[in-house]
Amino acid sequence: MTTPIPPQQPGTQPTTPYPQAPHAAAPQADANAVRYQQQAAPQTAYRPQPAVATTLGATNTYAVLAVIFGFLVPIAGIVFGHMGLSQIKRTGDAGRGLALTGMIVGYAYFAFIAIFLVVYIGFIAMMFAAMGTAFSGSDLYY
Repeated sequence: MTTPIPPQQPGTQPTTPYPQAPHAAAPQADANAVRYQQQAAPQTAYRPQPAVATTLGATNTYAVLAVIFGFLVPIAGIVFGHMGLSQIKRTGDAGRGLALTGMIVGYAYFAFIAIFLVVYIGFIAMMFAAMGTAFSGSDLYY
């Protein structure tokens, strides 16, 4: 049977009905020292995380090459991006985002170059057409 806990008087310290642990018999520190220790050691809201190694060794090589060649040689970026995606799908390597980035940059760069060449050739053709009418010897204005 358990013993009932007697009611406490106001202003007194509560007592526990359980026996004290052996370490509780040690002398108590000064109350001012405890307050100072609590103020001196601020509590942090987070714990610093240990450094994590990069996963470049586990990244698909074709995916890395796709990003590099996507900016330099767009056709190579497209080819290596497709090869990297198929290899990632087959083996489960990391680097799917890199392969997609290389492909997208390669396609966009290739489209930009193609449009630029069409417009450039069109301007050259218009220039030759204008020069042809200027030097044809016929007078358009009567």
